[in-house]
Parts: sequence; C-alpha cells; structure tokens
Amino acid sequence: MNLVIDIGGTTTKFSYFISLNDLRKNFKKIPTFFNYKDFLSFIENEFKNLKIKKACVSFAGMIDKEKGKIIKAPNLLNYENKFIKKDLEKILKCKVYLENDAALAGLGESIYGAGKNYKIIAYITLSTGIGGARIVYKKIDENFCGFEPGHSLFLIDFSKIEFEEVEKIISGKAIENIFKIKPENIKDKNFWKMVNKIFAGFLVNVALFWSPEIIIIGGSLVKSLDFVQLKINFENLKTMPFEVKLVKAKLKDLSSLYGGYYMLSYFK
Repeated sequence: MNLVIDIGGTTTKFSYFISLNDLRKNFKKIPTFFNYKDFLSFIENEFKNLKIKKACVSFAGMIDKEKGKIIKAPNLLNYENKFIKKDLEKILKCKVYLENDAALAGLGESIYGAGKNYKIIAYITLSTGIGGARIVYKKIDENFCGFEPGHSLFLIDFSKIEFEEVEKIISGKAIENIFKIKPENIKDKNFWKMVNKIFAGFLVNVALFWSPEIIIIGGSLVKSLDFVQLKINFENLKTMPFEVKLVKAKLKDLSSLYGGYYMLSYFK
C-alpha cells in the first residue's frame, strides 16, 4: 500500500492505494492542521492500521528536499524549520518523498490531466496562496531552490517605487486579510473582474519567464473567475506575440495526488 498526502494552506488531501483505481476510491479531504504536532498526531492515528510501503508528501511552501525540511511556509508558519520527512518516516515506518504541492500537481496534470499532450507546461494554482511549477517532458523541471511564482513582485506605486508580491494581492489569504471576508462570500462581479485582470497580467509574466506551450490553472479560486474573460485579458495584456493556451486543471482536487501516484509507482 502506498500513500500520498497533499498539505495545502487550507485543505489537506490524501489517498492510499495499490492501483490507480484506488486513488479516487480512497480519496479524503480534511481541514489542514495549523499546528504541526496536531498534524503528526493525525497521521499516526489515521494510518496506524495500514502497512505503508512508500509515501509521497507534497507541501505548500519552500522545502529542502535533501534535508527533508520545510524552509518557508507563508500560510503554515508552525511547520517552518520542521524536519517533516524524518518525522513522517518515523511514524509511517517507510520511505517518504517530499515535494512542493504545485510541482506535484503539475506533474499529475502533465501525465493524467490537461497537459498530457504537451511537452512544456506551466502549472499555476490560485487558492489560499499562489503556487506553480514548470514541467518539461513529463518531469518537474530542474531547479536550484524550487518554483515560487506567487512571490514574484508587482510594482504597485511608481512614485514611491513600492513593490508587492502577487500572492499578497490576489490570493485567497490576501483577499481575506485585506477585505475581512472569505473570497467565496464575495459576490461583487466588479471585484472579480479586477482580480481577473491582475491574475491575467501575472499569467503573462509566467508565459514570458517559463515559455510554456500551455498554462494549466488549478486552485479553489478559479471557479470565481470568468475563464473566458481571463483568456481575453491574457491576450490583451500580452507584450510579445507568443501562442500559449490557458486551460483549467482537469484533475482538480486530485492533481497533486496523481503526481504522487506517478512518482511512487514509476520513480525508484
């Protein structure tokens, strides 16, 4: 039995499986534990009766895969500087692979989802935070310190030369912090038109920096955006005549779990 866990800023998803059919059948989703020790206790109780051979854990933040350590977790501060790989291997008594959540979701989409017919893919998630990764020939592209497109900078005040991270402008957490209301409770169409245009500008930057054939967009906030208008905004804001497709993630909540399934099944 193999195990895949995706720890997001708001929701944690997991599934255990022998075959691909089990992945959907055993899929579960729970609120993320904001206290790291509570998360470990949950893992110990939830899987104590299962014999896990290998596990893949994806996390919303910057990780040191060599040390198995969480370096930066903007939405899960209590997880920072924790050696999650070693802790989970002790509990599960098996080998644990650690990966960024967006990178694993992009891998899943490239093989089983919206990107399976493309060679160079950018995956972007718009949810509690903004994450992403570049997938090339069905592999997470080589990198030195991970992919963190949500922390790229926007110039917000030219007169003062002030910058802000895009994640602190239009992510779910940013919207809630600024407007004191959960994004899903905002019904103002003009508000979402504004978010749509800012996000489209960000996607133009993604296309310019990563040069993909296709940008796959996942995350809980995508359903709040007019996707047809997003494509129009993207085309209108393009600064170079490149041809890049924008599509919604096909696997939705299961994108990262499919990526974990592939990693555990086909990587040594």
